[in-house]
Amino acid sequence: MFFPGLQSKPLGFLLLFCAVLLLNGCAAMHGFKEDPTVSIADIRIQDVKAMEGVFLIKLRVLNPNEVPLDLHGINCDLEINKRHFASGIGAGNQSVPAFGTAVVPVEVYASVLDMIASVADMIHTAGKPPAKDEPVPYVLQGTVRVGIHGFKKEVPFKSSGELSLKGLSQRR
Repeated sequence: MFFPGLQSKPLGFLLLFCAVLLLNGCAAMHGFKEDPTVSIADIRIQDVKAMEGVFLIKLRVLNPNEVPLDLHGINCDLEINKRHFASGIGAGNQSVPAFGTAVVPVEVYASVLDMIASVADMIHTAGKPPAKDEPVPYVLQGTVRVGIHGFKKEVPFKSSGELSLKGLSQRR
């Protein structure tokens, strides 16, 4: 026998439960109005092996929101002089205070072949090897995973500027 009222009650309860969960998620993200800004604060050579170079990039994360953000991970690609240079990923388990900043270390890995090709491209374009005091343009892009009150969101970022090769030194 079919009872139409009995089947619609569980469905109505399920819809109400989903709506409450959705509103709770929106309330938890309250205060997250602007995406954080990510830029390079420092870059150092960690290690150079036969097939790859390892660099430590310190990324500055700026939080323009009125609530602290929990960083749960970051991945990035670094392009130097309009050519892919390195990629990396980091856990970034730390908090960025409201209207504050944090520096997140991320190891990035570059193929030695890509590094040689980048230098060869700079020599070919400029007709001479790049001088150490001559800045080169870079583009950093990726995603940062942030959380507020247990809810997580992936935020894409992109920043650009110039890197000075003079400051690039091996970590001691």
